[in-house]
Amino acid sequence: MNILIVGLGEVGSYLTKVLSTEGHAITVVDPDLHRLRRVADLLDVQAVHGDGSRPDVLDKAEAHQADLVLAVSNDDKVNMLTCLFGKRIGAKKTVLRLKDTTAFRRSKTFFRKNLLYDLLLSLDDLAAEEVVKTVRENRAVGVENFAEGKVQMRRFRVDADSNFVDAAVKDLKIPAGMLITAIDRDHQVIIPGGGDVIAAGDEIFVLGEPKAIASFEKKTGVRPHYLKSVVIYGSSGVALQVAQAMQRRHVHTRVIVEDREDAERLSEVLSGGIVLHADATDLAFLQEERVGEVDAFLGLADQDERNLMSCQLSRNLGVKRTIALVQKPDYVSIYQQLGIDVAVSPRLLCANKILAFVRSRSISTIATIEEGKAEVLEIEVQPGSRLVGQMIKDAGFPRGCVVAAITRDAGEVLIPRGEDEIAAHDQLVIFVLNEVVDQVMNLAGIVRE
Repeated sequence: MNILIVGLGEVGSYLTKVLSTEGHAITVVDPDLHRLRRVADLLDVQAVHGDGSRPDVLDKAEAHQADLVLAVSNDDKVNMLTCLFGKRIGAKKTVLRLKDTTAFRRSKTFFRKNLLYDLLLSLDDLAAEEVVKTVRENRAVGVENFAEGKVQMRRFRVDADSNFVDAAVKDLKIPAGMLITAIDRDHQVIIPGGGDVIAAGDEIFVLGEPKAIASFEKKTGVRPHYLKSVVIYGSSGVALQVAQAMQRRHVHTRVIVEDREDAERLSEVLSGGIVLHADATDLAFLQEERVGEVDAFLGLADQDERNLMSCQLSRNLGVKRTIALVQKPDYVSIYQQLGIDVAVSPRLLCANKILAFVRSRSISTIATIEEGKAEVLEIEVQPGSRLVGQMIKDAGFPRGCVVAAITRDAGEVLIPRGEDEIAAHDQLVIFVLNEVVDQVMNLAGIVRE
């Protein structure tokens, strides 16, 4: 692919290194000459000096020939203008990286239409989802969040003593609001029919609303372990999102904030939450608050070193699990060597998400299963599409795919049945086997690169 990368921060530099070694033709744009020279000396890339949000700079970087523009600078405004002008100039696909997506959540379709991006990624959103997913203790093999957490995909391993063994899918009494989308049996992915029988060792993929999946989880016969209490350190956007997610799950949550103004702001936003104005590296304070007795300590401040120190102190006090936010991707392995259970790098998450899209050859791919044997696609139904007005059962979807969820701009989430009708601007979440991906994309009117 011909890929234009705007911004050579942590995300852009990492993507440039990986994508150039995979054989893609890479052009990089950055206003910092030192960064450009360093990358150009080490890698076989074209370097353009300037502001990527300016049309003349994008023209010099030949954005009109780009298969994909990655707007991944540290400035949200630059990234938004890069996507807009890049697509106007003639780029085929654009990826928009943002830090603050507050306004976008209120009207996703409006911003997508006017900024012309194909994929939106937020560092804070990705990191918060990863932290919540990591700290959640149950028997799910994996958890993926779609549609801002309103739709989840989970994998459950079926043990030999499970009451699901030898049961047909049609007899499982699946709760409303979710679907069994696939079975992974000996690394072969199967789209099941009602007559397919569950076997010991199978991994079941389910997709739907979190509450419905939680209800299904209870039916698996495995007693899950739920979080009871967490302590969060920091006032970052990630810390706020994680605290709100913990509150929604009725987990006893305390947030330690060192700046008084930030503490007051968070106490207003987290209604009913406990916000402590204190130093998270004060051992006496941590002992007084009995931090060692909680299920997890989450170091989610913007300063890597303080996250590391607070996690280590909490671990020494006996806390069961520590998770730290890491702004510098190179620190991830160091954190783990120093005893932190999980280190979460927002920039690494963002970069890896983009790599997954590039490697899948489809900007519509939001997850890959079993090294590409199946994919989860998110497709927006265009007003002129032949899918508009069709019931799902009559839309012509091939065998080997399941329309697992529909999200609409007003925030509505629908786990569809065959009789549900597809409307313009619906976002379809589709679980599909690799061999029929092209058929699904053609049906939706999307050209697969």
